Amino acid sequence: MNLTDWSIKNIRPVVFLTVLLCLAGAAMYRVFPVSILPDVTFPRVVVIAESIDRPAQTVEVSITRPIEDSVVSVPGVRRIRSKTKRGSTEISIDFVDGTDVLAAEQLVNTKVNQVRSELPADTTTEVERMNPTVFPIYGLTLTSKSLSQTELLNLAIYRLRPRLARVDGVARVVVQGGQQSEICVTVRPDQLSALGLTSSDVTQAIQASNLVRSVGKLDHEFKQFHVVVNAERRTLESLRSIAVATRAGTPIRLDQVADLASTAEDRTTVVSANGAESVLLNIIRQPTANAVAMVEGVRKELATLKAALPRDAEIGVYYDQSVLIKSAVDSVREAVLIGAILSVAVLMLFLRNLRATLVTASIIPATLLITFLLMRLAGLSLNLMTLGALAVGVGLIIDDAIVVVECVFRNLADAESVAEAVKLASRQIAAPMISSTATTVVVFLPLAFLQGVSGAFFFALALTLTMALIVSLVLALCVSPSLCAAFLRPRDGGHAEDGFFQRLQNGYVKTLRALLRHKWIVIPIAGATLFGTWALASQLKSDFMPTLDEGAFILDYWSPAGSSLAESDRLLRKVDAILQATPEIDTFSRRTGTELGFAITETNRGDYAITLKTNRKRAIEDVIADVREHIQSEVGGLDIEFVQVLQDLLNDLAGNPEPMEIRLFGENKAQLHEVAKAFAEDLAKIKGLADVKSGIVESGPEFHFVPDDGHLARRGLTADQVATQLEAAIFGTVATKVIQGDRQIPVRVRFPESYRNRLDAIKTIPIQTATGHVPLGELGEITAVAGTAQSNREDQRRVISVTAQLDHTDLGTVSKKVQALIRSTPLPPGVTARLAGQYQSQQQSFQNLELVLGASVILVFAVMMFQFRRFDAPIVVLILMPLSLFGAALALYISHTALNVSSFMGIIMLAGIVVKNGILLLDRAQVSIDAGRSRDEAVVDAGQTRLRPILMTTLTAILGLVPLALGFGAGAEMQKPLAIAVIGGLAFSTVLTLLIGPLIYATSFKKNPTR
Repeated sequence: MNLTDWSIKNIRPVVFLTVLLCLAGAAMYRVFPVSILPDVTFPRVVVIAESIDRPAQTVEVSITRPIEDSVVSVPGVRRIRSKTKRGSTEISIDFVDGTDVLAAEQLVNTKVNQVRSELPADTTTEVERMNPTVFPIYGLTLTSKSLSQTELLNLAIYRLRPRLARVDGVARVVVQGGQQSEICVTVRPDQLSALGLTSSDVTQAIQASNLVRSVGKLDHEFKQFHVVVNAERRTLESLRSIAVATRAGTPIRLDQVADLASTAEDRTTVVSANGAESVLLNIIRQPTANAVAMVEGVRKELATLKAALPRDAEIGVYYDQSVLIKSAVDSVREAVLIGAILSVAVLMLFLRNLRATLVTASIIPATLLITFLLMRLAGLSLNLMTLGALAVGVGLIIDDAIVVVECVFRNLADAESVAEAVKLASRQIAAPMISSTATTVVVFLPLAFLQGVSGAFFFALALTLTMALIVSLVLALCVSPSLCAAFLRPRDGGHAEDGFFQRLQNGYVKTLRALLRHKWIVIPIAGATLFGTWALASQLKSDFMPTLDEGAFILDYWSPAGSSLAESDRLLRKVDAILQATPEIDTFSRRTGTELGFAITETNRGDYAITLKTNRKRAIEDVIADVREHIQSEVGGLDIEFVQVLQDLLNDLAGNPEPMEIRLFGENKAQLHEVAKAFAEDLAKIKGLADVKSGIVESGPEFHFVPDDGHLARRGLTADQVATQLEAAIFGTVATKVIQGDRQIPVRVRFPESYRNRLDAIKTIPIQTATGHVPLGELGEITAVAGTAQSNREDQRRVISVTAQLDHTDLGTVSKKVQALIRSTPLPPGVTARLAGQYQSQQQSFQNLELVLGASVILVFAVMMFQFRRFDAPIVVLILMPLSLFGAALALYISHTALNVSSFMGIIMLAGIVVKNGILLLDRAQVSIDAGRSRDEAVVDAGQTRLRPILMTTLTAILGLVPLALGFGAGAEMQKPLAIAVIGGLAFSTVLTLLIGPLIYATSFKKNPTR
């Protein structure tokens, strides 16, 4: 008893089990994790080390190199890159694909801790692995007209953050902006000198006078008491009364030598929203969380919090990724629905029978629901890639059911009963149907070994589509025959053989017979097709990943090197005004001195996160071009760079943050800078490039105090003692922390601002010696020194990257111009140049996809060998594969679609889809040959018999892809190139399969095969 016979005899259990699985899938759909991209952890770990404001060269030698030397021994390290600037270093460690990133992160942490003793004592380190959830998906603004930035920050940290962090799905809440509370003890240097005291004495007195210490235990009245010395200070008054010293038996109180005030720490960042200073709360989701449900949960929590907030404290939204996610989900859902409706219309057109149409169409929702169940069990989420797979597959998942029902439908006229027609159909098409579906599935198997961004994301698409196709095959073999046996009637058969289809079939047979009389025509047709494919492919534009109109973008900026925070803020207020005057911009937030991502920065740089209005007339590229033009013409001295949010995320995760990047290697830093400047000037002249950067990042100027060794020796001082006192005077020293409510407030001891705001004032800072105080200016010279450039290294070699963004052009076109520039530019000895950035990622992905395509063809051929058990039919189908690429190339060319990872995936899919029709046709031809017919008659019979199912499956597959190919809805651009390539290739390959395939089969293999 075969599977079909068993299904017919067990109709009720089969239908019941199917319905049960569908209900389970519907239940799973309600609790699915939803995100914009697949949850993939990239094999990349970043280490950030900070050490106050040490010079870049000192940081490179004392911090960067020890950490690099340590982590290079971690197993699986593929590449190490570092950026070193004044006071900080950022080290990126890329691991080979397949590395356990959690374990790698722990090993990197261990290695960093092992060298901590070699690093400067004040160095702090942070290690983070890179994945799509390190960037916020929901950004909030907190503003007020009456509350200070300190009060807003405390409100965000102590009231909002704890409540929001408890929302289901929230990983952490990052607060940016505001100012930390601080108690400032401003000493009076003249009075300290008169009393023979220093600021260090004040610091030590404060430290010794603020403590709570348990000093023992004793039993008293049958109880045990702890003896505690409680000298805790909680108020300014309690601090003022601290005795700093005693002179002539009289205590010197702190307020006699210093002024105390509750204030805020020195500002190092400026954060604003929509032009007004603000505190930002960035909501980071957990990797497995439902992003849409998490954002909704945050909204509900905010609604309950608002009543308890100060009256004029306002919470706004500057970025909401859930809007894009919901739009993408809705658009894909619509694409699936439209594709399903069009597929059903094709069924009705060809079968002209409502029962047969409904039996076939029922497979679509059943397949989708059961696939949801399998996706959940496989740990997948609903995102652009998995939802796109379902939209791509809506026309494919019905193919097997079409073949089954059509074959049953055709046999109804001659069979004694419906059950007999179902059994007969099963014997005729079960084997080729299994083989044809297997060919579509096996093309995706090599994707499991695909590396990089394309492999990480498109593997999710391939896995989802594979599960859907397998489910549809099982349903076609088990459920479709059962439904046919239950609902079709003997009189249903044969009606579709009249009218339009009969005329179409007759015309096809006449054409095929005419071609069989002129078999030689195969050679010129094949040659012309291959030449046309090459000619079209050479004219195609090329990119890396499809560009989405996300409705949001990032604006990175650099004010002139060394610009103060106030000066940077002054320039950026002009940018704020430009953004507010742009009608398409809805909201924006700005960070100065800090960034949205995990990176080191300085006071002269930062970024904007800009969200556009939903209903707008201009595309995002046009809005960006307009904003760029206004900033370049109205804000002098500001370097800018634009990138969309998800594109920025993908670039950072992949470690290639710029579309166009020339990497220059060499050990002579000055020489590298000269070459970089020359390349930047040349890149700026290339049409299609914008936001060109030389890669030379200068830190601000410095005042260097160079002590005179003789002066120091005569006064019994060392350079370290001078530096310690000078640091205490200018930067200040946190002497202790006092508890106020539920938080600790630092107490900083420092000199008055009049000693810190001018060079001539700094020279008068008194330095304590063994015999008294001496002005700093008498101990050495203070000179102005130009800022040093950021130091970049890759694999422990010095490197500098000249970068640029694309401006209304494609990656392939510009890459050719840049490669020509590199070849024609003479380089000094010891300097090498290579093209990197997105071009490098594109080339690596294309090379990997070419290997995947080759492996897929081999696997498809293996499946066909099992089906036909000889070489003739598989070789014919194999010949048709490259010819079908003409249709894909033509469709991409006509639609002005670039060749990118998505369209390349469509070509790989073609390798499996094209074979389906070939197997269906040639399997019937071999059956006819086995029955004693000649090859010419066999291929005519096969074409006549299989014409309807081939046309039906082709049209349903094409129409199912039409909504994606038209790019309707948010996120559709990701699968649009794939859909266009498949539509073009499938349409052309169908013509090849029906007309050219039979000619090749009949011409190349004269001898009738035997089984």
